[in-house]
Amino acid sequence: MDADFQFFSSLRYDPSLRDVPNSSFTHAGWNHINTSPLYMLDYHRDRMLRAATYWGWSEAIATLSGDAGLKQLETFILRNIGDESQQTPLRVKVTVSKDGNMSVITGPVPQTTLSNLYPQRFPAPGHPFDDTAAESHLPSKTPEYEVVIADLRTRPSEYTHFKTTKREMYDTARERAHINLLDKKEVLIINEEDGSIMEGSTTTPYLWRDGKWVTPIVSRDYRPKSDSGGQDGTSRRWALERIKHSNMYVPWREPKPTPVSSIFQVQAALRQEFGLTKVKAIRNKNYTPHGTKSYVRLLNRFGFQPTKPGPYFHKCTIDKNTAPRLIGLPRSHNALVRKTPVPPAVDASQPDVPGEVTAEDQQNDSMYLCEVSIGTPAQKLMLDFDTGSSDLWLPGWLSGLGSGPNNFDPSKSSTFKPDGDKAWMITYGDGSSASGNVGTDVVTIGGLVIKDQAVELATQMSAQFSQGAGDGLLGLAFPMLNTITTNGQHDPQPTPIVNMINQSDIPKEAELFTSCFYSSRDKEQDSFYTFGWIDDELVKASGEDITWADIDNSEGFWMFPSESFTVNGQKIAASGNKAIADTGTTLALVSDSVCDALYKQIKGSFYSEEYQGYLIPNTITADDLPDFSVAVGSKEFVIQKEGLLFAPADSKNWYGGVQSRGQNPFDILGDTFLKSIYAIWDQGNNRFGAVPKIEQIQNITPPAEGSGAETKCGSAQKKCEKAESKCEKKAESKCEKKADNQCETTQKKCETTEAKCETTPKKCEKKESECGDKESGSCQTAC
Repeated sequence: MDADFQFFSSLRYDPSLRDVPNSSFTHAGWNHINTSPLYMLDYHRDRMLRAATYWGWSEAIATLSGDAGLKQLETFILRNIGDESQQTPLRVKVTVSKDGNMSVITGPVPQTTLSNLYPQRFPAPGHPFDDTAAESHLPSKTPEYEVVIADLRTRPSEYTHFKTTKREMYDTARERAHINLLDKKEVLIINEEDGSIMEGSTTTPYLWRDGKWVTPIVSRDYRPKSDSGGQDGTSRRWALERIKHSNMYVPWREPKPTPVSSIFQVQAALRQEFGLTKVKAIRNKNYTPHGTKSYVRLLNRFGFQPTKPGPYFHKCTIDKNTAPRLIGLPRSHNALVRKTPVPPAVDASQPDVPGEVTAEDQQNDSMYLCEVSIGTPAQKLMLDFDTGSSDLWLPGWLSGLGSGPNNFDPSKSSTFKPDGDKAWMITYGDGSSASGNVGTDVVTIGGLVIKDQAVELATQMSAQFSQGAGDGLLGLAFPMLNTITTNGQHDPQPTPIVNMINQSDIPKEAELFTSCFYSSRDKEQDSFYTFGWIDDELVKASGEDITWADIDNSEGFWMFPSESFTVNGQKIAASGNKAIADTGTTLALVSDSVCDALYKQIKGSFYSEEYQGYLIPNTITADDLPDFSVAVGSKEFVIQKEGLLFAPADSKNWYGGVQSRGQNPFDILGDTFLKSIYAIWDQGNNRFGAVPKIEQIQNITPPAEGSGAETKCGSAQKKCEKAESKCEKKAESKCEKKADNQCETTQKKCETTEAKCETTPKKCEKKESECGDKESGSCQTAC
């Protein structure tokens, strides 16, 4: 995505606005609360922040975010226009660049009344106006504008939704209508797709229809094909949210929702047209649940400081080899470290390496793997689908980094296009990282073909990324989390879902994906994803309507309000609390107060500093476990009792599925929660949907302890698989690296190498045979 533009907002500077807090204009919003000469500054900041979020400009987001960002914006504007000496109104154009730098350009504007700035209602046509009553709260009729229709239609895009320096569509429309800057004349921009009015070239139009004032529908967030295509305007938003109007119907947030039955009909037609199918989420055979290691993984990935005692925590570390941000202040970061010795809960055989957190301390939470095809002809890969990240990365073919059976080979795809200017890099708090090159190719998921998708190929990858990750990872969060850079500058690329949405062949009702996970302790049901359609039978089976929660994607996550919990009928209020839904997380992390309330209701449970988590006796029964529910928007969903028991911690206890989020500012709801619902990730409408999905039988029987023979079998099996994989890669890569005229000789060496490898699977089969029917403990995974 290019960055040869900036976004901006034009607002009014007017010294008279300082009188608003002491006036009768109590509906004036921000200006009634704050003594400021800047008109609707909060709305102008919000529109620019939404633009920064859409394009993933992290520096601009940091500049504008929060109360500090709003205050910084106000201070910057006032300082640049010389507030103390400026006595007349100004038009102020604030421009923000990709790197977060701001600039201001000012010009004169006419005087006006507060009633024009903050009208309490819009009078009907023909209603007498009182242009002299300053406190009438009715807008003035003057000045009057001549309105014309644009002679050419305009294609809606992000550049018509957001206010950017790419304004050719507006400038040329005014030129063709022969409108100069100061003319009292306006041209209405027309949508090329349906002929509707999108926007005025410099103003927001309101039209009298059926006894009401209406304005073109504009969504809060940019969504192709979802609205008029007009701008995310501040005065329109203010009018829709603040004006007391009995004669005004002006939907701001969303168009009227489409009935669910109609959505299912559209999706059914799409499924038939494209042959869309479920994508099975197959349990990763290399994944063995381990409570403490999963928790350490989250500490590493999200970088939060734990509030409960344990071996692992973050420590401020000085970057000795990195230039300081400010003179005299060295760069530093919070590094994930551990106390020594290594806790027995993790691995008693590890050497005591002071402070160092290694791959052995944690595990990749890739519980499920899904088939994805990339390239032409298609190369089938098993990827980890992660709604908590936004990169589609794969081990590079020649790097030898992959732990899965398949590596994507771009040289065998006729549609792969390398991009030498782009690179990517993911880093975690323990210093681990993955990085490499970028290209684009065709990606097919469940029958849905996605073109020109950015594919990231790893040339360097720490063990923390390669362990158990299958053939790579496919991120399903929002684009701002994508780590791709262009010539060293952050340049996040669209995720597969965003590219799917932008394709013209996908209707709005299908701009989503869904997930359905079942417990590994129950074999009857297959976990799956769908792309472009909802399993309506599963929704009907729940007996409930879909509950929708609006998504706050400003941080790139699937984040929604989660403001209440219930433990055995006892309600816990959590005003302002937010949660993210994350398929890349196995546990559910909530606040300490919620954790304490939950485990007080579980007989015999306790917090273990050694395991850095809550443990539950494995003698507990389903009846002994409490009913525990978590809010998604306006409705609470029960976490099934089986989900409260994550994995055996030792011979006597389970590691709890719900743990402390520490100082993380939001809850993280992973598979522990997601297994209890059918989740609908509606990216096109920026919302998260859920219906309950509680399994009839709650299997809380702990796996039997593995015998020594079983443990040896499991260890041998893993070694066999690893050896076999290395042999295959070695044999194949040696041949492919040789030129055709030399390959004949090399092939003989390869055949010798492959012959040696043949003994490896035989040894594996023998070990599997020794396991026999032992389906518990470590042998359950190994055999």
